[in-house]
Amino acid sequence: MRVTLIHNPGAGDGSRPGLRGLLELIHAAGHQVRYWSSKERQLASVLSESADLVVAAGGDGTIAKVARLLRGSDTPIAVLPIGTANNISKALGVADLTLAQHVAGWTGGHPIDFDIGRARGPWGSRRFVESFGLGLMPHIMMVLEREGVGKLENAEANVARAVQATRAALRLLPAFELHAVLDGAELSGRFILLEAMNIAFIGPNLNLASLADPTDGQFDVVAVREEERETLRDCLEAEEHGEPWPHELRVIRSARVRITCGAGAFHIDDETSQRPRRGGRGIDISVIDRVRVLLPAGSAAAPSRSSSLAEAVTGATA
Repeated sequence: MRVTLIHNPGAGDGSRPGLRGLLELIHAAGHQVRYWSSKERQLASVLSESADLVVAAGGDGTIAKVARLLRGSDTPIAVLPIGTANNISKALGVADLTLAQHVAGWTGGHPIDFDIGRARGPWGSRRFVESFGLGLMPHIMMVLEREGVGKLENAEANVARAVQATRAALRLLPAFELHAVLDGAELSGRFILLEAMNIAFIGPNLNLASLADPTDGQFDVVAVREEERETLRDCLEAEEHGEPWPHELRVIRSARVRITCGAGAFHIDDETSQRPRRGGRGIDISVIDRVRVLLPAGSAAAPSRSSSLAEAVTGATA
């Protein structure tokens, strides 16, 4: 196959092969390969050139970036997870494969159509692959960025520190007023977290929406009210100690989410923004497109449904 490799040179912790090792693996499998850095400014133009397969080698940010640029294209994308959390690869059920197994599995692999979401608000319109959120997650993302988490000695240390910091942040995290309409059902009150999840995992491998299916045209919306702060803290404490979560979080499946809220910060995938609180903001979230993803032969043909950390419900309560 003609392979275009998009590689993030700063991804990972040095425990996996670098660019030279990846190129050798791909060549050894009999493929032609062109390499580009994920930092390339003309990446959209690069990806418009003819290829049989585009390979995104990096963490979730790199994979999401390439997926957004390839939305609607007939060219499939394959992932080589060499980042810290690798949430997208975990959701696809391919995170535990070796890089050699990934490359060998491209021949005879199984393609799926992976949803691309769109969030529209005062900032304009942005597409996303993982999730859109308010409250806890954008707050902790900004905290971890200031602390330099992501640059620790290894990926496991990064994830452990992120879980610890997320749990600690809950104590003083302010709640925000929210009114949302999810496929016609209303959800209102004071919340500390709202996430429209396209995949099961977020942040430091938190399995907030274990039944999320990125191929079903819907989001799993996780909503945690102010009075459920201790419930979420218990879950994060269990996560920190590698134990099963003691509670299930509210999850509402919806194809469209319309939000009015006063939350000051939000995130779209791994990018955060802090906005001044000037009354309510109107936000509209929907599935707008898809990208073809190639799962390696021998991997699960669909995201895992085995976990029971979340409860899928069909409607919202006021």
